[in-house]
Amino acid sequence: MALQNFDPQAFLDRVWQREALLLKDALPGFQCPLDGNELAGLACEDGVDSRIIIENDGVWELRNGPFKEDDFSALPASRWTLLVQSVDHYLPELADLLAHFRFIPRWRTEDIMVSYACDGGSVGPHYDQYDVFLVQGSGRRRWKVGGHCSVHTPLASQTGLRLLEDFSVEQEFLLDAGDVLYVPPGVAHWGIAEGDDCITLSVGFRAPSEASLLSDYGDDIASFLDESIRYQDPKLDAKAHPAEISGDVRQHVKSLILQHIDNDAHLGRWFGEMMTRVPDQENFVDDSLSLEEFLLELADGESLQLRLGARLAFDDDYLFADGLGFPYPLDQRDDVKALCEIECGITIDIAHRLSPDMMYALFCNGTLCFYDDTQD
Repeated sequence: MALQNFDPQAFLDRVWQREALLLKDALPGFQCPLDGNELAGLACEDGVDSRIIIENDGVWELRNGPFKEDDFSALPASRWTLLVQSVDHYLPELADLLAHFRFIPRWRTEDIMVSYACDGGSVGPHYDQYDVFLVQGSGRRRWKVGGHCSVHTPLASQTGLRLLEDFSVEQEFLLDAGDVLYVPPGVAHWGIAEGDDCITLSVGFRAPSEASLLSDYGDDIASFLDESIRYQDPKLDAKAHPAEISGDVRQHVKSLILQHIDNDAHLGRWFGEMMTRVPDQENFVDDSLSLEEFLLELADGESLQLRLGARLAFDDDYLFADGLGFPYPLDQRDDVKALCEIECGITIDIAHRLSPDMMYALFCNGTLCFYDDTQD
């Protein structure tokens, strides 16, 4: 599925992570897969990350869900926004939208956040630390885009909100249903609903900090090391100052660390698992069936699907699924690639060519589920 009048490679070469870009009528005839009432209903459910932001004469208020029905009837007539995170994990029709953005690596995909705003509703001037495609679902929203920000950019003192203290408009776009605005990390932007029933679908991409990458990799390496193996001194000089840490010692420690870090196989497995990791993955684990019972279900005609919100990637050695790496034989590479091209919520035929053990492992991990389970 492709965006209309859009050259993915030209976009990646010239625009991606550089500047904002409006893709006018990128999704012609787009029909928003949900309305404000459905979004509000989702925001009332436990475990769903939701917020309401209200602005009144420059004063901002943040309310966190889950909400009750009465909370919505008590809202003012204008200038408020409801935001719900990871709506693609609950609504198959919304998850379908991700297929339009597969020119970005699948393992970089985070989720689709949906916002509903009445007239004047907004989340204020801000910047994000990740790439986002802002798809106008219904109604109209005016986006004001500013310059690049950094950790040194002053923020206003608003409780729970990271709003910019100063915002200077460099570009302005009015989006209708089917329009898409790309905003790279660090670029200031501010979207304001013009009229009621304004729904924006924010397709966001994961961008872990370098600090978290190093910390996570270090923890992963350490988990495989034997605690009984201890630091050993390099050649010592009895005449050296007893408190000095010499250059030779630093080089010795550096080589010790590098010998553990410089391992391509370890790095590949760790990175694939980290980039497909899902929050609260333990909630999806399903060991209710034995391998034999699982295969009997398939033999009886039960259909498998990729769980909504499942994350997949692969390399030459592993199929990565929701934070785990599953080794596979070379002769199954095409099947593994095909599995990683399937969108969430779609019935899986290719999986039947994978080994029974692989299918069962993916089922127990919660990556694959039987058809009825996706409706829970």
